[in-house]
Amino acid sequence: MLNDWRMYTDASGVDQNHTAWHEVLKEIAQLNGTTHTLVHAAYGDHVDLVVAGGNQGMVLVQWKEHEPAERHFVLTADKPDGVMNTLRIEGADVPFPAAWCVPLEQVIPIAGDLLRTCEKGEPRELAWIAVEA
Repeated sequence: MLNDWRMYTDASGVDQNHTAWHEVLKEIAQLNGTTHTLVHAAYGDHVDLVVAGGNQGMVLVQWKEHEPAERHFVLTADKPDGVMNTLRIEGADVPFPAAWCVPLEQVIPIAGDLLRTCEKGEPRELAWIAVEA
């Protein structure tokens, strides 16, 4: 499973097949809000991970599961409701709830062991919330 991801980054502009998970993590770590602003990794038709942004060290992290049912999650931080932040993604400034903009430095270890950290509820200052379509 760890070596069969499909990955797209705006830095390369190319869809890559049979990508190793550590290569996906390397691309996530390079998000900077200018030349590297989007990493989309998919494992077959089962799951998608999108990490975007990087400006001011903040990113949006989305996880989608397609089986057995469609489910969409966003990694969130504890921030006040109604406050918005802007992330630069593929050349555009895109507004998101501030709670959805999380520090890249905290995302990298979570992404490194994504499924286990989700199950354990770590780190405590970040949480996955379900997004209704």
